[in-house]
Amino acid sequence: MLLTALVAACSETTSSNASLTTAAPTSGPTLAFDSIDGPPVGVFNRLVDNLTSEAQARQLSIASREGAANYRVRGYLAAQVVRGRTLVSWVWDIYDDDKFRALRITGEEAGGRSGGDPWAVADEAMLRKIARVAMDRLSAYLRNPAAPVEPDATTAVADAPEPAAVRKPRRPARAEAPSAAEKLAMAATR
Repeated sequence: MLLTALVAACSETTSSNASLTTAAPTSGPTLAFDSIDGPPVGVFNRLVDNLTSEAQARQLSIASREGAANYRVRGYLAAQVVRGRTLVSWVWDIYDDDKFRALRITGEEAGGRSGGDPWAVADEAMLRKIARVAMDRLSAYLRNPAAPVEPDATTAVADAPEPAAVRKPRRPARAEAPSAAEKLAMAATR
């Protein structure tokens, strides 16, 4: 049986009817992608294609967003230019049946110089990497949601270096500013 999820890009000016499909349902939990905010239609459609491939490779069951699902996924992407280079930040918020956020997966991909359109750096390789990291982390969580979680382990950051030995700071460290995608996610929840 093929399951299809219609995903709508909920940016202010674009929408699409691209779909996520899985080859066969598994006995595990089902996911429904409620929304992916931020990218233009072309980037959105290519991202959905990559998410579909990565979900199929992990045998994740994807349900229609209108149907019943154990988990609901909301995605947020933002492209910004920092010191002449474009960064694409992304966040996937996964909500359980009780509508509590069960997992947040974030990342940021560095692109080259984009010219006038910062989304121009979101090529196939970048979108595939975003989909792969997100589905790897989501799949690991779904295999064992009750597994002990390290502090901040609910966030998987692409290309994050191995953690160094933790030292106590002499003075309180300043909190990092949220990425553009996290700001978009925070604004969407208001």
